[in-house]
Amino acid sequence: MPASTSPSAVPLRERQRTALRADIERAAIGLFAEHGFDQVTTEAIAEAVGISPSTFFRHVPNKDQLLLAATERGRAQIVASLRDSSPDDEVAASLAAAILTRTAQFVDDVEGVEVWRRAMASAPPALRRASLLSVEDCDELIAAVAARLGPSSPDLAAGVLVRSMVAAAEYAYEWWLTHDRSEPLHVLTERALDQVSRGVDRGVAP
Repeated sequence: MPASTSPSAVPLRERQRTALRADIERAAIGLFAEHGFDQVTTEAIAEAVGISPSTFFRHVPNKDQLLLAATERGRAQIVASLRDSSPDDEVAASLAAAILTRTAQFVDDVEGVEVWRRAMASAPPALRRASLLSVEDCDELIAAVAARLGPSSPDLAAGVLVRSMVAAAEYAYEWWLTHDRSEPLHVLTERALDQVSRGVDRGVAP
């Protein structure tokens, strides 16, 4: 595995671009949470950061991308976590752990997660749906699971396992986003994945 690039090795201009993009994302999420996604203009986001609208569009194609950027990074992380897991581990457990690795990162950031939840909850349904795993993400997970299961496993097995686990995680996310925030997203996701692994018809609540 190649050594990771140190921050000092990254050109200054690129570091400045990355920092400004992070500032734009942070300001946008706060505004979306406070005023609602549809009520916030790109001009308002640019003003909050202290940049011109033209500078804004040099860094961000549209405000939808500001809401989806973090979830896109998270989706890639889930796939990478599964690929990096030990081949000796049980496949379903590895898949669940890969999904939970992402939600576990937010356990200690209660305030930040709540701001992001309000921002995402205010977005149009199509945009909220776009924040979930894409067909391409699922196909990558299915391919990784199929490789782990081996040629002796039925062709359908990898797809059924991945789709079931992903559906459970996505439903937990949607439930937390719009219905019930009494439990952290990580806990709800863990419960949902456990429900799938045990079999839905074997019980209702863990």
